[in-house]
Amino acid sequence: MRIVKLDSKKGILKGIIKANDDLIILSYVIEEGDRLVAFSRRKITLGKSSKIKTIKIGIEVESIKLSEDSIDIGGKIFYSSEESVPLHKYHTVDLRVKKGFVLYKDRFLNFQLEMLDKAVQRSPKIFICVYEEGHAIFYAITNYSLKKTYELNLSVPGKRFENRGREVFFEKLSRLLTEEYQKTKWTAFIIGGKGLDNEALKERLKEVNATYDTVSYADTGLRELLAKNVINKVVSSTKIATQRKFIEDFLGRISRGDKSCVYGERNIEDALMKSEVDSAIVTREFAVSHKSIIERLDRTGADIYFFDEKDDSLDTLDGFGGLIIKLK
Repeated sequence: MRIVKLDSKKGILKGIIKANDDLIILSYVIEEGDRLVAFSRRKITLGKSSKIKTIKIGIEVESIKLSEDSIDIGGKIFYSSEESVPLHKYHTVDLRVKKGFVLYKDRFLNFQLEMLDKAVQRSPKIFICVYEEGHAIFYAITNYSLKKTYELNLSVPGKRFENRGREVFFEKLSRLLTEEYQKTKWTAFIIGGKGLDNEALKERLKEVNATYDTVSYADTGLRELLAKNVINKVVSSTKIATQRKFIEDFLGRISRGDKSCVYGERNIEDALMKSEVDSAIVTREFAVSHKSIIERLDRTGADIYFFDEKDDSLDTLDGFGGLIIKLK
């Protein structure tokens, strides 16, 4: 997310959504009673005619609905750049990638400010190599921008040298990929090529934790990966791995009888009253339906990790009521 302005004292956030992950963060930040201003499409009636027009509109937030590629914010209109739009009528603003907004809140909770800070800092660093025999292209995605970083063209002419040419190409490609993998801490490392070529490359890159997918050609490979949504799926899998790590740690403590981990309404209430909370894992559904508990949890200064990705780890946390707390 690109944050243009954040004034926590005055309760103002002005930003631009840069990735779908930002929508998840905003679903925790935007709450009922907030005021949101953004551009939105609205039916404008002039006399007997009407048309759909993009206008700047402000709503008092009453509902928040998160989907895969947008977050729909519903509420009554308190401002419109178009005079013919009546105030106090209901309208829904859909926020999605590349869209800007201004949010006004009575106050920001600590965990909301931390999530916004992480949204700025944690833009994924993704490496992509698409290749075919003799030709490879490297791309890097950093700060939500895509850049071609290297192109390898290598061939050995003549049928007599065909096998050796293939060997030389894969030797050089595997060396370059290993160097890229070691020099940067990538969020995801994606390699796209033909199926059998990928298997051959895996044998040379046993120390590289890469995701492999099939593409037809180097020149079209990036478009193929984007069309299959491979990049978003890989980034999502890294979040799932983090969720699983958290839940495994908590379950391990619980199974050993470690009393530092508590769950259940009564135990959580005791922990909050004593302000003994070190950290917590919580589902989005719990956070939305138990706002007062999340606010009290936030006031303890605890580290809060939200489970968003659909996975067994999310189901397990749901089974514990949606919230597990680790005591100091």
